[in-house]
Amino acid sequence: METLYKIVSEAHSGNRWLVLLMAIAIVVDFTIGWITKKKFGRMEEVFSLVYMIAVDVQLLIGLSLYLFLSPTIRHAFAGGVDMSDAQTRLYVLEHPLTMILAIAFVHIGRVMVKKAASDESKFKKGLLWFGLALVFILSRMPW
Repeated sequence: METLYKIVSEAHSGNRWLVLLMAIAIVVDFTIGWITKKKFGRMEEVFSLVYMIAVDVQLLIGLSLYLFLSPTIRHAFAGGVDMSDAQTRLYVLEHPLTMILAIAFVHIGRVMVKKAASDESKFKKGLLWFGLALVFILSRMPW
């Protein structure tokens, strides 16, 4: 079980850099698109879909760690958690909840972009929701 935990933990840790890079790139792209009044194109459509898929994969990996593999979480659920310890609180409560909210923002952003009528509105709404997701990701990503 310990080997599986290490493998999945490394996958989760490595994939976070892909998610972070994509989050930054999409926020930059949507900012430029909004400011320059660029036409919303196929690239933005595909990029936002791939970004959403990447955060969903990260969520699945994270949930497998949280629900089945993490010794820290198992210890916490067994009643041995000290919530006054900042690192324990981060892994048990703050990180999972904040990341779930960030992923929800990505999904909301994708829907809002698809439903927006104008190109400007698509970039603006995408920037808002994807930007919020990026802020949440950065706020509770273990460095």
